[in-house]
Formats: sequence, C-alpha cells, structure tokens
Amino acid sequence: MQNVKTIQNFDPPPRPSATSRPAKRSRATIWVLLGALIVIVPLALAALTVVAFQAFEWNLPGVRIFDKDVGLMSHEDTVAWIDSYWNNSRLITLQHPQDPDYVFVVSPQDLGYWVDPTATADAAYAIGRDSTPMEELSAAAFGEAQMVLPVMYYDENIARQTLMTLADDLAVPPVEASVAYQDGSWVAFPGTPGQAVDIDATLAALYQDAFNIYLDQAVTLQMTAQAPAINDLTSVLDEIETVVSQDLTLAAHDPITGDTTHWSVPAEVKRGWVTVDPDTFDISLAYDPEDVEGLVNGWQNELEGGGARQIRVDPNEIIDDWQAGRSPVAIVHHAPTTYQVSSGESLWSISLKLGMPMWYIMDANPGLTVDNLEAGMTLTIPSKNDLLPLPVVPNKRVVIDISSQNMMVYENGAVLNTYVVSTGVSDSPTMAGIFQIQTHEINAYASNWDLYMPHFMGIYEAWPGFMNGIHGLPLLSSGQRLWASTLGSPASYGCIILNLAAAEDLYNWAENGVVVEIKQ
Repeated sequence: MQNVKTIQNFDPPPRPSATSRPAKRSRATIWVLLGALIVIVPLALAALTVVAFQAFEWNLPGVRIFDKDVGLMSHEDTVAWIDSYWNNSRLITLQHPQDPDYVFVVSPQDLGYWVDPTATADAAYAIGRDSTPMEELSAAAFGEAQMVLPVMYYDENIARQTLMTLADDLAVPPVEASVAYQDGSWVAFPGTPGQAVDIDATLAALYQDAFNIYLDQAVTLQMTAQAPAINDLTSVLDEIETVVSQDLTLAAHDPITGDTTHWSVPAEVKRGWVTVDPDTFDISLAYDPEDVEGLVNGWQNELEGGGARQIRVDPNEIIDDWQAGRSPVAIVHHAPTTYQVSSGESLWSISLKLGMPMWYIMDANPGLTVDNLEAGMTLTIPSKNDLLPLPVVPNKRVVIDISSQNMMVYENGAVLNTYVVSTGVSDSPTMAGIFQIQTHEINAYASNWDLYMPHFMGIYEAWPGFMNGIHGLPLLSSGQRLWASTLGSPASYGCIILNLAAAEDLYNWAENGVVVEIKQ
C-alpha cells in the first residue's frame, strides 16, 4: 500500500529585490496550485466515495470475492449474486482417471458443497467497517483490490450418498471372458478388469481439495480395480470341439434296390449350430431346420439317379432323431416311369415284366383295360414305392429267388437264415418285384381253394382284395397237408410256401413293413 506523504509548512520567503522578475514568481505559484489540485481532487473524490460507501451501506470500492469485484454493491445484492454465481450456476464434472470421455455431471450441492451467501457477503461488507478501518479505507482510496474468500461448507454425508447412488453408473464393469463364433470358428476372448468408484478415497479428495474442485468444476474419481469373475474360457473351445466331433449322419435307404447311402454333417456346419449357455457354459447344438433342409438338398444332388430318386424326409424329424441320439434314415422314393407297349404284349405280360400288378397300371391310366391295350401306347407306370404302403423297416430284407427256389433272410446286411421255398406254377406264377409284408394272419383261409395257410404274411394285392403272400404248407379242410414233398419246386397258385417251422420263424421275425424282394 502506498504511503501518502504529508505536505510540510514553510516560512514565507523574503520579498524579491528590485532586480527580481515578478512574472517568473507568478508562474511558479500557478504550477504549485495546479499540483495541489492534482493531489487534492482525487483525494476529495475518494473521500466522497468513502462517505457514500458509509451512507448507502455499499461494499468498499475494490472489494473482491475471490475474482469478482463487488465494490459499491449493496449487501442484499451481494448475497443474491453469491448464491447465484457460486451455488446455482456451477456444475461439477466427475471424471474417470483413465477415460477422459467418460464423465458424469452433478451440482455442487450433490457433492455436499455450499457457499454461504450471507456469511460471505458479511465478510465483504465488513472491510472498512471493522475496528481499525483506516488501512482498508486508504487502500480503497488508492484503488487497491481487497479479496474475500467464499465461506464454503462441505457435507460428507451428502457427498457419500450421491456417490453411492451413482456408483453403478460411475463404475466401469469388468468384461467377463467370453466365447464367440466368428468366420466359421469359435474364439475365446479373455476377461478384462473393470473399475469401481473408491468412495472413501473420492470423499477424501473432495474434502482436501474442495476449493480448487469448486473452481475447476471437475473432480477426478478415485477408482479401485475389479477383476472379472471369469478370466479365461479357452477350455470351453475344447469342449466345443468335442461336441462338434460327434458324428451326425443321415442314411438314405432305397428299399427298391436295397442300397443305403450315408452322409455326415460337415464340422463347419455343426460349429455354426453350437450354443454356449452364458451362465453355465454348457455346450449344446441348436439345429437349424433351414440348414438341415439345405444339407438334404445337397445330398439329394449327390444321389445317383438324379430326379428319378428322391429323398423324402422332414428336416424336423431328422433333428428329433439327432436330439434323441438316433441316426435318422430317409427313404428314397422312385418317380413314376413310362412304358411304350410293343406288338404282341398284353397287360398281364407287361405286369409280370415290370413287377407291377395290373390293376395298379390300370389305375394310373384311366380308361385302360385288358381289351383296349394297343401297340405304341405310352403307359404311365406307378412308382415302385407305391407297392410299399407301410413305413419301411430298413435293416431287414427278405429276398426270394424264383429260379433257385430259395429265400434269403437279411438283418443289418448279414444273412440271418436261408430257406427252401416253392413259388407259383407257370399258370399262376409268383410275380417278381419289390413288395412289403403288410399283414400277419396266424391261419388264413383261402375260400377259392378251400385251404388254410398257416402263418400267412400278405405282401401284395394281385387284385384288390386278393392278397398274395408267404405262408407255411397249406392244409385242406379235409386235413390233407399239401406240397410237403414238392418244396423246392413251383407248386403254389402264386404264394411263396415254406415248411411249417420256417414259416413260423419268419412270421415272428418279419414285422409289417419288411421289404420282400422277389427275383426271377
């Protein structure tokens, strides 16, 4: 603070001699007067300001509340300004120490900060009005600034409650280890630690650096590391590959040819079906019916015969079998064909040649009879699968050779039994073709011939309601057993005859649906 020097009183100077120059003395006096005015006028203005400061109860000129000049402001206005500027117009940013873009904004009051407007205004108003005001009044007179700091309070309980309320939002949660399916492969990603707000440490920082935080309007959160509960899931990849290595197959069985084609689901497709439970990390396969349908279509293209042989199977049934641990089997279906009649052929000869009962051919060609067949006609021949109306039993097959009068019984591709048979005589031949065991009757009666047929298994209708089949040696109603001595030679009216023991064995072994192939 500048010191104001007082002006000393001097004795009057001696009168000038006659040779003195009065004009010069007059000019000196003028300069002295001007200097006095230069000093006196500011002092007078300052004095008037001080008088006004007292009279109007203003703050002393030059008084600042930190960096804001509140000189000549009334006490009431000062209180209002402090509350507005320090309490209501500020926000404080909570910053993450490692991520400057991760911020959360609260009010000072949320952190327990509050500037007391009245107490702060009182401190500003007191300058120049205390018990020793002269130094402060003098500083004001010479334009010197005099600073008052805000009267600031901090309530830790409020700050703690705010931080606890915001803790979840302020935290950076740990990233748990995970596995994901990317570009056809499963990949394991390690866990990464997160961070939680260290409430006690942050409260300590709020207290220790309160004023700077209030001025900067920002506080750096104190964080503590949080480790992920699961840090490594590479072992899950091994479990996935174990599941993927399990074979999923589809067998396409052709009951007409007896062949079975096998396909396996590619590993890359199975990997796309893998699902990992996010909680237990259990591995399972979620089969996609559209994918399965696409696989079947692809396998259909690989099947020999092209469109003439088709796989007919419901993708959902395949999935049901896989889920139950079964290997599904699709049945190959043959498309209908055409046949051009040659000269001299009859409907019966065509029927025997194609292994298709006449009435099937007639049904497929409306209006056709045995009498109006002509050479050059193109006939529609039904699919051979039409003779297999029941679900096919794919692992069993009966093959009858008319030329050798033998029957071979197959199970799972291996010969189970061989039997001697008798087939139809030339006037009533056994039709060669692919048929199916459709009925079981312990002792069927043939009224046309008045005989009983033990262990009868019907295989095809030679005519609607007239079933040809396989059975044991027949018995006339008179009690006479027929053809026991002629087994191994054609003897029947179209059926296939076995001895009684063989017929009973076959009857018990071959359920309905077993395919019977009869060859010339």
